[in-house]
Amino acid sequence: MRKTYICLMAVLTLAISSCNDWLELQPENNQVSDEYWTNKEEVEAVLGAGYVRLRETMEQQLVWGEMRGNGLTTGSGAILADIFRINQWDILPGNDFVKWDKFYQVINYANMVIKYGPEVVERDPSFNENVMQSYLSEAYFLRGLAYFYLVRNFRDVPLITEPYMDDQTAFEMAKSPSNEVFQQIKMDLEGAVEYAKEVAPTVWEAKGRATKWSIYATLADVYLWTEEYDKAIQACDAVINSGQLGLLEGMVNNNNNWYRIFSEGNTNEGIFEIQFDFDKGQTNNLMSWFGTNQRYNVTERTVALFAESDEDIRGEGSSYLEGDFSVWKYLGAESETGIPRVYSDQNWIIYRIADIYLMKAEAMVMKGAGSYGDAVALINQVRERAQISEPVSAASTELEMLELVMEERGREFVGEGKNWYDILRVASRNDYEYKDYLITQVLLTAPASSAPIIRSKLLDVNSHYLPIHLEELAANRLLEQNPYYDNLN
Repeated sequence: MRKTYICLMAVLTLAISSCNDWLELQPENNQVSDEYWTNKEEVEAVLGAGYVRLRETMEQQLVWGEMRGNGLTTGSGAILADIFRINQWDILPGNDFVKWDKFYQVINYANMVIKYGPEVVERDPSFNENVMQSYLSEAYFLRGLAYFYLVRNFRDVPLITEPYMDDQTAFEMAKSPSNEVFQQIKMDLEGAVEYAKEVAPTVWEAKGRATKWSIYATLADVYLWTEEYDKAIQACDAVINSGQLGLLEGMVNNNNNWYRIFSEGNTNEGIFEIQFDFDKGQTNNLMSWFGTNQRYNVTERTVALFAESDEDIRGEGSSYLEGDFSVWKYLGAESETGIPRVYSDQNWIIYRIADIYLMKAEAMVMKGAGSYGDAVALINQVRERAQISEPVSAASTELEMLELVMEERGREFVGEGKNWYDILRVASRNDYEYKDYLITQVLLTAPASSAPIIRSKLLDVNSHYLPIHLEELAANRLLEQNPYYDNLN
């Protein structure tokens, strides 16, 4: 532990020369000695390490949120076998993309800040109570967000709220039921709101670190999953009425302004974006995944959604290219011109204001037929921004209304890691009232030859969650494999 402490202090003595260098000032080990916590900068370094680990989960966020849905499919280029198997519902416990270690690293750094941050106030006079509370708010947000990814993908997971500090200590814990995990997520996020920043000194901090608005956005999402629709609406309203955010105009001077959300990043629409900046040596692999190696393409289902209106500025030339079905929103410097980006440093957007409008619309649908008109109005605001002149009208049933919301989400959030969660959330509420909806949506893009096999798997709701990786089972003897995969290896 003493060796780790010396390494940490060496890292922290590096000069801070740019606005977000703090993201690089991080501990070199996922365990941090309790001797480490002496000043504010050390607390911020551990907090920054949590954000860096979240950045490292990007492809898992993409694969987990898309490859079991119907918005993206495997591309024509260098496809990893494990991604292909997830896309084909041939998922085994040895698949590298079912590892959860990076999300637990985010949780561990958050747990460290939560436990040791308050002690530093007494040791560092420059670290006042308000600053400490704002750091704790960010830590609770990171922990809640990481668990939110885990519970949606694995259902029951180990619920760890104490930091793992010592490599020599056995650390084994059984899974907690998903309802307990969701309860912890809500406690973390609801508790984080009070001391969260409403504004930040720089744009990248306003979009790349937790604020009151990113916490409310995540809470709105969580409340949809826990079927607390009034709370979801209240959280959405907090963001919409913040005065800090808004839908970008769709077209400005005959230019596709919607595309700026991705080509520039950190626009007025962005709520929480994982930050990258080529000038600071921060790049990602989005251009490789969607372009050079073309691991991921849009599906025919996605193309068909956009074909419903030739006015939609989000379709061909914006979200995707017609020729090779690549996801252009991550590849292009501009919409429709075919000019590629120079560097792969586009932000990865987790929440933006259009998500809030459509989450509120979904909650309104679930409030009953009397709220269908309000839901349709929200959908039409998103459509109008996309330059679609024909509004949608309220449908007659709950499922038909939910389908209106989901189809609009399918157009708005192509390749943003949301499609599968949308399908699963609609299907699983009310004790899987709409399980047939999930099966139908997945089979829309399944190969005809494998559709019967996939259908038979989907009938078992346990298959809707990922297996625990074999390495995790070996390292933690208290873990039990998720039920569907008990007899698979």
